[in-house]
Parts: sequence; C-alpha cells; structure tokens
Amino acid sequence: MKFILKNLFRRKLRTLFSVLGVGVGVSVMVALFTISDDLVGQITQAFETQRGDIVVMQATSEELESDVPTFYEEKLKDIEGVKVASPMIVAILRTDADFDDRPAILYYGIREDNPIVPHMKMLEGQPISDDDPMGVVFGWRAWEVLQEKMGDKAPKVGEPLNFVNVVTSEGFSEVFNQPPNWNEMTDRGKELWTQNHLVNQLGIHRDALKEETPEQYERRTGRKAPPPRPVHTLGSVPYSDEEYVNYLNSFDPKIPYDPEDPVYAYRMQLDLTTRGVCETGIMLQDTAVFFPHNVAQVLKGKHERTETIEKRENRKTVKVDVLRPSSTSAFLIDVEAEGLTEEQKSALVDRIVNTINQDLAEVRAIRSEDILQRHKEIDFFEQFGLVISLIAALAGAIGILNTMTLAVYERTREIGLLLAVGWSRSRVLTTVMAEGLLLSLIGGLLGVAFGYAEVQAAKNWFSMDALSNTLNVTRSLHAVGLAFGIGFLASVYPAIRASMLQPIDALRHE
Repeated sequence: MKFILKNLFRRKLRTLFSVLGVGVGVSVMVALFTISDDLVGQITQAFETQRGDIVVMQATSEELESDVPTFYEEKLKDIEGVKVASPMIVAILRTDADFDDRPAILYYGIREDNPIVPHMKMLEGQPISDDDPMGVVFGWRAWEVLQEKMGDKAPKVGEPLNFVNVVTSEGFSEVFNQPPNWNEMTDRGKELWTQNHLVNQLGIHRDALKEETPEQYERRTGRKAPPPRPVHTLGSVPYSDEEYVNYLNSFDPKIPYDPEDPVYAYRMQLDLTTRGVCETGIMLQDTAVFFPHNVAQVLKGKHERTETIEKRENRKTVKVDVLRPSSTSAFLIDVEAEGLTEEQKSALVDRIVNTINQDLAEVRAIRSEDILQRHKEIDFFEQFGLVISLIAALAGAIGILNTMTLAVYERTREIGLLLAVGWSRSRVLTTVMAEGLLLSLIGGLLGVAFGYAEVQAAKNWFSMDALSNTLNVTRSLHAVGLAFGIGFLASVYPAIRASMLQPIDALRHE
C-alpha cells in the first residue's frame, strides 16, 4: 500500500485532477438522484398516502378539470366495502406574477374526513373541521408568504380573512398586477377593481364576492334584515357603503345601518376566518391553502346555483334559467380494511374499482397508487437524472484512464526494473489496478460529500423545501460503487499494458 500511495502522490497535481474528475461525476450523480428521489417521493406520498385507496374522477377529464356531481357520494357509499367517500376540490388561483416562485396559488377544498387531514401537523390553530364551515388552513410556506407580503396588515390565526384585503395590500402589488395609478385610486375604486380582477382575471367565481342574503342575515343575527344592497344598473356594480347608507336613509322611518357593526352590517357570504397553519411534509401542500369544501365550491363555481343563459329559439334569442348542480373535482374513497390482510385489501380495492367503472358510466375509478403510472413525466425526470449522471461518470472514467496510462508510460523503466528484479507480471498488474481503484474510491467518497453539499445549497439558495437534510445513503453507496467500477474499467488497459512490458525493452525506454 505504501508503494501504491507513493506512486500516486509522485504526480500530485495529476492525481488531484483525476480524483476531482471522479468526484465531480459522483457528486452530480448523488445530487441529481437525491433531488429526483426527494421530489418524486413527495409526489408519490401525496398520491399514494393522502389520496385514500381509490380516486373517482369525471370519466373524460383529468383531476384539475374533473367535475363530478356531489350526488355521486351516496351512490359510492352504497357500494359494499366503501367506508368513506370524501369529496375534494383541487384548483389554482391564477396570479399575474410568481407567488413564492410559482405562477399560481394551489388550493384545496376538503372535509375533515379527507385523507390529507391526519397528515396535517398543526403549527398554529386547528385543522379543517366540518364544525367550522368558514375556517381556512394555510400550508406553512403559503402562510409565510402571506405574512411577508402583507406585513402588519396580515391576518393572524383566528382573525377574519378577506380576499380584497389580500389583493389590495402593497406587498401583493406585483403578484396581482395592480395598475400604475393604484395609489391615486379611492378606496372604493380599489375595491371595485379588485372584485373585477378576482372574477375576470384570477378565476374566482362572482358568487364568492356576494353579500349574504336577507334570510342568511336574519338566521345569523335574529333581527329583521334591512333591504339588500342595490346594484347600479350600469356595470352591475354594488352600491358603496356611503351610497347604501343614503339609500337606507331614504326610507321612512330610516333603517339604521353601520358597516362596522356586526349586528346591522351585511357580511360577505364567504365570511372566512384563518383557522390554522399546518405542515404536511409535502412541498406542494405546504405552499397551498386549504378551504372547507363548501367554500372551495363557491370559489371554483362548483356550488349549486341558478344561472341565466341565452339561447336561440325560433330565430330569436331568449333567456333561460338553468340549474347548475353542486359538484366536486373528485371523490377519495377509503375501503373497509379492518381485519383484512394486504392481499385481501388489494382484492377489495380492485373489486370496488371494477364496480364503479362498470356501473357508473360518467365517472371512472383508479387506484391511488396507480395514478403516477399515468404521468410519464415522472419516469422521464428519473431517466434524465440517470443519463446526466452517466455522462458525468464517463468524464471521470476518462480522467482515470488518462492518469493511469500516462503513469504507466512515464514509469516504463521503473516497471521494467521491477520485472527484472523478480516481480511477477500479475503483481505489476495488481499494483496498477490498485492505484486506479484507490483513485476512484477517494474520488467517489469526495464526490458523495460534494453531492450532499450541492443538495443542501439547492435547498437553501433556491428554497427547495422538498429536499431532505439527510444524506441519501442508498444513492451514495450506488455512486461509490459505480465510481469503483469506473476505476476498475479505466485501469484495465494501463494495467495490462504495464504487465506485458518486456524488461529489457522497458529498461531501454527513454
């Protein structure tokens, strides 16, 4: 070993570059595989452990576009073996600029029986509850962004949450593309612009900005409701508070109204409060907002309502009222698995999937664990990392091959002398091979350290919270093993060449 180390350190700079060549290749492999494993692992966990046993969607659509009437819940529950059929909405709120490096805000509509809820580690407040139909839960990263953008005006847990206040806050000026004359606009002008922007640009349904009805007001307060807020004929814009008070004062006797008084004031139908802040361990969900299912229905326009549409009849355009039924994006099904083995549970899941697909034509069911197989992008991501890693490893192999070939060439006389004094050809071959393997092993270990450092740098510098803080031991061992194999293959030719030298010819070498 001493002889091998002496030979390696005789040309320190060349040895260093060879080690670095292998190290860089291994570091790229460790970093890429760690990143891909962590990201794919997050997606896999979200689909396999937080989507129940079965996902039921619209037959002709993917999840974000899926629209399933909620009356299917009873049909699904009637199937033998179904324990829970929980509706869930998955949607995005479009933004004009990036929200925490993402072009949109992901939000969910869930009930307390949703499989995500048990995975919510509450940092503040409480998880989603059916007893609090207006309580909103933020993923911890979405909450941090909200606090950073809104500053002192940001809501606290337990306080009201108002969309208009969020959009009009100074910190969100770029995210929601506030107009250049924003600071010159009146408060009422800002409010009207925001309502219009939320509906026409960001994808919020108009009903999400409506005030409660007189009936809802009376149920809430126990008092007779004042007349609803009128709407201007031109532009369908609701009266401002000042206009509304003047309108109420026109009655005899005058109707008392104070928009700041919770007894007299009409509230928004979506009178939201911030219920809690959670961590799920999944990046997509930690940057998302969780609404009660009934709230998300209104935001996405999946609530039951009557809409007036125009159609042609007898060469005339007529207006017709159409009832839009309540709907959801998908149903997540948990099966009755108590007392069942894994094989029995799997068979039950397959039977329920087949029953749904055969008996309910407008929807389709798929095992949660099979959803990722439909997304070939995941396989491409993993294969891309493998290809890049192999290219980097090849570069390291060429470095070792070059180092060992030059070492044999420069030491031709030395090798000839060793053969002349009695070294066997196998001993020469073994020595050269050992030098190459030692180079690759040192480079591999150094590469693991570099790769871990690269992953942590990506996590901290680029806010890649999905990346773990721990070393991926399995991938690291694979990388070191590959480096060892590279060292072996790259040393074969120089070692054979050295062992085949004729002593007398080698001693004549200049």
